[in-house]
Amino acid sequence: MGRKAINKERKKLTVKAELWLQDLFYKLQDKDLDVLTLDEIAELIDISKSTIYTYFRTKEEIYSTIVERILEKLERLTYEKLFEGIDLLREYERLLLNICKIVQHISIHFLENIKLNFPDIWKKVNSCTNKILNTFMLLYKRGMSNATFNAYNIELLLMMDENFIMNVITNSKAFSEKQLTLDELVNQYLVMRKRALVCS
Repeated sequence: MGRKAINKERKKLTVKAELWLQDLFYKLQDKDLDVLTLDEIAELIDISKSTIYTYFRTKEEIYSTIVERILEKLERLTYEKLFEGIDLLREYERLLLNICKIVQHISIHFLENIKLNFPDIWKKVNSCTNKILNTFMLLYKRGMSNATFNAYNIELLLMMDENFIMNVITNSKAFSEKQLTLDELVNQYLVMRKRALVCS
């Protein structure tokens, strides 16, 4: 019979706990999160279940914390308005490169598992995604209004960016088999985008 989580206040994550949480993130990418037990999670990172209970009550709390760490990094890249004199193309490149570096180790399998089985966590993913897309929208609107960018349907551009970030970057196996690195993949996308976007 497995040990039940005791209803008590959990400790704040230590540096060591943050490290095994990060290690766990990489090892969860091909797992079925809904059926994974706390015993199996503990075994994945070679710690005791009692250590997990020191910080978390449930596996959903673990997944939520892992996802929140990623979202915190992403949200630091977003903003609600543009400052004057911004180099729109350079800012677009910077945002896309940094976003891709943050999400590159997240698999489509992991995202689908979260979406299907943990709706509260997925709401946080959606909220962050919307902030990212809003940041891109600001760049597109400014670029089109001052003739830096060609005029296109912004909703279509945002759908393409979302698909690239959420479905292409997270499908690393498809590109590693073709010996294409993340930087090469992002640079190819940027070259295509610049050719279409930038007014000549």
